[in-house]
Amino acid sequence: MFSLSALVLACITLDFVLHTNAALSVRSLYVIEPDSGSSCHGGQNCTVEWLDDGVRPLLSSFGVSIVGLYTGTQQLVQNIDPVDTSTTHSLTFTPIPEAGPDSDTYYICFTSTSVFDNGTAVMAFSPFFQLDQMTGSFGTPLESATASIAIPTSLMQTSAADSTSELSTIIVGTLSTSLSSLTSLSATTPSTPSSSSTTSRFSTSSAPESTSTSAAGSAATQSGTANGALSRTGAVSPLVMGVLSLCYFIVCVL
Repeated sequence: MFSLSALVLACITLDFVLHTNAALSVRSLYVIEPDSGSSCHGGQNCTVEWLDDGVRPLLSSFGVSIVGLYTGTQQLVQNIDPVDTSTTHSLTFTPIPEAGPDSDTYYICFTSTSVFDNGTAVMAFSPFFQLDQMTGSFGTPLESATASIAIPTSLMQTSAADSTSELSTIIVGTLSTSLSSLTSLSATTPSTPSSSSTTSRFSTSSAPESTSTSAAGSAATQSGTANGALSRTGAVSPLVMGVLSLCYFIVCVL
């Protein structure tokens, strides 16, 4: 009876590990600006820049994305005009002062409209950065700032045309990563999404939390880290091998 119970427990653990690995397998674009510790100002232009991290999905596949300014666990503060990440590597937006308070827990989230992982749209996050000259509150979202922005038909058509040609890839090297909580993905010290503290972040699952609360950088119900640095690998992790070995031991010995 003991061996049967142990076997069931081991199999449940293995299933959890395999699903967790799958959720953390997504890569995305790598946000280089705003960087951790940088600042933008309410009512003034703020520039966002990104590169291809060299790992699938490439920017040519990530394509047209819905973009937003977030805080905490993927709390939308302000929607930003959609952008085709495969044809441009930067965008400029103006933070609405009334949309939130002065804080260093803001981050940018990109949600792909063409790449999905297990049915969930793949997301990429910037590191956390600061916004000042803000006059609003996180507790009372500004409706006009969070209203949906339609994706222009011309943008979708351009993306479809460009998808037939291969784009060059800019590889930014090996990125340090931080796991974020699998409940939402977010930024640098704030993926995933839940607790991490690096300058990278991306994903399929959780958004970052503020560095002041030592929360993790994102990605999310989508998965990733603050700037999309989690890697997809085909190899079985040591943890999975360990659980498999435990199952074998229980069946053969107990």
